[in-house]
Amino acid sequence: MRRAIRTTVRLFGEVFEPQGPVVEIGSLYLPGYEGLSDLRGLFPGREYLGCDIRRGLGVDRIEDAQAMSFADGSVGTVLLFEILEHLPDPNKAVAEAGRVLRDDGILALSVPFTYRLHGFPADYWRFTASGVHTLLAEFPHKIIFTLGPRLKPAFVFAVAIKSDSHESAVEFAPRANDFRSLVRQTFQGSRRRGYLSTLKERGRDFFGCLLGRAELDAHFFEPGMIGARSCTAENAHGRRECE
Repeated sequence: MRRAIRTTVRLFGEVFEPQGPVVEIGSLYLPGYEGLSDLRGLFPGREYLGCDIRRGLGVDRIEDAQAMSFADGSVGTVLLFEILEHLPDPNKAVAEAGRVLRDDGILALSVPFTYRLHGFPADYWRFTASGVHTLLAEFPHKIIFTLGPRLKPAFVFAVAIKSDSHESAVEFAPRANDFRSLVRQTFQGSRRRGYLSTLKERGRDFFGCLLGRAELDAHFFEPGMIGARSCTAENAHGRRECE
């Protein structure tokens, strides 16, 4: 897990206050990444179940993301961080998340866009923000952004709720706005911390950033824009910047 993703997960927990049980799919800690991968401390006071397809450190329960054993409507929060690219059918995993979530449940996920092959040979996909929006078609309310260079972002992060009720929409909207603002403030205020971990494996992009040729920002997906363009929040002049 990249440090920038962990930071975003922390912001997600603070803003949305997701309810338990919190189920993380793909929770196995790989050697050397225990500190970054252990997310339990970011969800204090809630039941937390780390799930993976194989046993190991960080795994409380064996689960297949594409065929979970949880009962319908029994989970408060599902986390799918850097796991969908490893699944033959990511749509099935997202559908399963929707099945096991309670009506007031929430889903958070991240997927890479520019990243080396990993988990070989089971590394199948790379995703755009519009691709994630399509994956989450059955979730009525969501917020999606990419982080990194505008045209070659490092990863896509999304938060979505299951319920389509008016009450859920009213509650989700201000939290989504707060999340948007906090993400931008966090990464704009400390670009070295936020982006170095996402760029260090791509020297060309890193030097492009140093030379001012690669825009670094959190770009929030706006499906209503022509061509589903990716936009930042308002700039210093009060206008949205879109490509």
